[in-house]
Amino acid sequence: MATVALVGGGPSALVAAIAFARRGIATSVFERELHPEEAPRFNPDRSYTIDISGHGLRALRHVDACGSFDVRMFPFKGLKFPDGRVESWNLPGWTGSRGDILRALTAVVEDGYRDRITPHFQCRVTSVNVNTGTLTFQHTDGVAHTAEFDFIVGADGAGSVVRQAMAEQLPGFAVHTGSFPNYCTMIELDQVDAGMDPHYLHGLSVRPFCVAGAIKPDAGSKTPRWFCAVGTKTHRTFASPDEVRGYFRKHVPRLLDLTSAEKIAAFAERPCYHIGRTLQCSQLYGGKAVLLGDAAAAFPPIGQGINAAMESAMVLDLCIGETGASASDVLEAARLYDAKWRPEADAVSWMSVRSLFENRYHMLRASLASRFGVSMFDQAKSATVPYSEVRRKAESLWPLWA
Repeated sequence: MATVALVGGGPSALVAAIAFARRGIATSVFERELHPEEAPRFNPDRSYTIDISGHGLRALRHVDACGSFDVRMFPFKGLKFPDGRVESWNLPGWTGSRGDILRALTAVVEDGYRDRITPHFQCRVTSVNVNTGTLTFQHTDGVAHTAEFDFIVGADGAGSVVRQAMAEQLPGFAVHTGSFPNYCTMIELDQVDAGMDPHYLHGLSVRPFCVAGAIKPDAGSKTPRWFCAVGTKTHRTFASPDEVRGYFRKHVPRLLDLTSAEKIAAFAERPCYHIGRTLQCSQLYGGKAVLLGDAAAAFPPIGQGINAAMESAMVLDLCIGETGASASDVLEAARLYDAKWRPEADAVSWMSVRSLFENRYHMLRASLASRFGVSMFDQAKSATVPYSEVRRKAESLWPLWA
């Protein structure tokens, strides 16, 4: 069996670790943050609620993790829109925070695979040699260590150290980036009424684009916590709570009913993040390394980031199933994975930049495309339709999606 290092401990890394362990492959996981049970479940500045649906469901079924998600997250039932329209989700699915997702996957690791998965929390990988498979890493003591592996999986997000090493060390490896006018500021909703069902994501406004969702109650409470992502096409800041109230009164009056003065004051101080960045790689493997999730392809949020990331881990594992798990086999699996997953990553990135917040042209195209029976957003959640097929169907309506 190959020796495997997983750089990063997010959803794609944990799905990959569990999948490999089920094949008898031992992995070492290097994660710079705390153990998920010790880390906060959410970051109020950035923790918009996530739904796990079609593509994520496929990945969780692949590693038999659905039961852990049933315990730790709300069942996902669909989307509700400002005009009263409801898009129901009738398959298993879940909604909650990224922290909840990590806790659910970590529980699967600790309940069944401790003998094959070795986690290193609060451990930062500082350099990677993708040709030799050598990692240099540091724990909290600051002492540098090195280890050599047959296979390095970069699942370390948009700022990936593995991808950076590939760009520096592999001839012809290229990274293409884009930047789009897509920004987001979070607000916590603490005056939620009975009309807000925690099993749904709730669209509160189109311009600005506001989506609210719930996470399970904190310990000792029976009340879910609600968060709303307020998306804008410019970097938006506020000088005072009164300015926030004026903005909400004009654009999203519903938020005034759902938030207290305390949460509005916190929103006025909250950072506005640029989330309109894209990243695509000319290849997803090279040397002894391969890329998953955002490390392979980052894109603006359309509800598919974690779903796609976990599916990418599943696809890599399926490729290992086809080739074998020896040191030479996994390198062949990486090449096969590139051929299978890169078109999918490119397709979901393509979809994401055609659904940016507050872009009237994109909204018009989406409306017209829906009339032709090609709603990218419905189909992107499918458990059976590949992202590349959704893109192909959308492009067949040229010039709507050109």
